[in-house]
Amino acid sequence: MRKIVHNSEILNGKAHFVGTTITVATILNKLASGKSIKEIARIYPQLSEEDIISAIKYAEEVFSRPILENL
Repeated sequence: MRKIVHNSEILNGKAHFVGTTITVATILNKLASGKSIKEIARIYPQLSEEDIISAIKYAEEVFSRPILENL
């Protein structure tokens, strides 16, 4: 599983998978547009299905925090 990181110097601080320019937001947008985890893994072969699931879990963790903590 690839680690998800964010750094203000890379991709304007957007959370992304280490070693890629694929952001968590990109994965969530694909899911929101109706793509399945398997389809996304085919679109981005450098990510595993487990990586895609980790993006969902990452988003859930971020949105579970109090708003001030996310700023």
